[in-house]
Amino acid sequence: MEIRQLRYFVNAAKTLSFTEAARRSNVAQSTLSQQIKQLETELDVTLFHRVGKHIQLTAEGRALLIDAEKIIDDARQGLQRLADMKELKGGNVSIGLASGLGISGVLTDVLTEYNKVYPMVTLTIHQVAAPLLPNLLRRHSIDLAITFLQDDPDDDLQSTQLFGTRICAAVCEHHPLDNRPSVSMEQLTHHPLVLPSRNLYIRTVIDKAAQRQGLELHPAVEIDDLSHIIYMVRGGRWVSLLPDVATLSVRGISRVPLDTPIPIPTSVVTLAGCYQRKAVTEFLRLLSRTVRLFTQLGNETCDICGETFISE
Repeated sequence: MEIRQLRYFVNAAKTLSFTEAARRSNVAQSTLSQQIKQLETELDVTLFHRVGKHIQLTAEGRALLIDAEKIIDDARQGLQRLADMKELKGGNVSIGLASGLGISGVLTDVLTEYNKVYPMVTLTIHQVAAPLLPNLLRRHSIDLAITFLQDDPDDDLQSTQLFGTRICAAVCEHHPLDNRPSVSMEQLTHHPLVLPSRNLYIRTVIDKAAQRQGLELHPAVEIDDLSHIIYMVRGGRWVSLLPDVATLSVRGISRVPLDTPIPIPTSVVTLAGCYQRKAVTEFLRLLSRTVRLFTQLGNETCDICGETFISE
């Protein structure tokens, strides 16, 4: 029994399609089918019921799937340990960033410092909707996630709180609301609203805050891409509610504080009980240190970028 065969088997078990499993495994379907047949012969069991072009796991197949995934993961972690015995002269750290959390002052500092210390390690950032991040971690598509703090994280995830940012009103420069010391959510309802879509965590926070104030928001436009919202706001007519960090360094956009602040805690999430490569642990160490330095300043606004951050 080979690791390669187990990978073919797991892909077939997950997709219930030899064709799709072959595509994911980057081999011909005939090769994958043959290798799974050899695995069945070696184990002397039938792993799949084959009915025409359709396949279903047998009881033996379901039992093997649990062990096969563990064996593959153990092999992956073993290879990572061997790689970590070498200096960090290459490699990649893949970071999942929740939509709405832009490249903030904190993250910029971490990325800069990391690159100075480990210039040969590539840092890849994937910005996706917050609910998708846990499964990306489980599939090892990303090494860590920086996201909004969830009330009930899953048992297989480890969440460490970073700091809080705030929702603010986003308007264009020279808008009637521009340069106000603060604005109420009720005042915003008198302007055309473009808001994040309801499937985004940010919108959930905004709607709950409005309900607490006895308001119900009726945006004229809802978009699940914050960059498009910012583009519309810059046009002059539209007003939005966005996390403070989402509009950092965006020309033509003004951030107006809400008179009733809406804080959003953030966190870094990793897989619990999973071996982490040195490249990842070093990034987490720098992130923790930078957050600690920012929050120890005692200010709620960064003097350089204007980002608000709240020690929770």
